[in-house]
Amino acid sequence: MIENYIQYASGYQKDNIDETDIAKAIADIQLMDDEHGAFWVSVITDDENVIEVNKDLTLSLIFGGQKIKHRVKDWKEVSELYGFLLNEKFDEIAAKVK
Repeated sequence: MIENYIQYASGYQKDNIDETDIAKAIADIQLMDDEHGAFWVSVITDDENVIEVNKDLTLSLIFGGQKIKHRVKDWKEVSELYGFLLNEKFDEIAAKVK
C-alpha cells in the first residue's frame, strides 16, 4: 500500500486516503475562510511528494526535492493533479505544471 495522507490548514488529518477524500477536501475548501482555505496531500515513495492547494487555486508542489509554484484554472484540474499524485504519475503532473 502507498503511504499517503491529507491535511487541512485547519488541522484535520487522515492517513491512507483515496479519491473520495480528495473530492471531499475540494468541496470543503470552497466553504472555508481564506485563513484555513488550504489542504495538502503527501505521497511518500523514496521521497515525500506533496501538492498543496489554496482556495485561490494556487498550488505548491514538491517532487524529489524540487519545489514548483503553479496556478490552475479550476477545481477539475486540481482533482486531476491529485489523482495523478495518488497514482504516482509524477511525469503527468510535471507535464501539466510546466
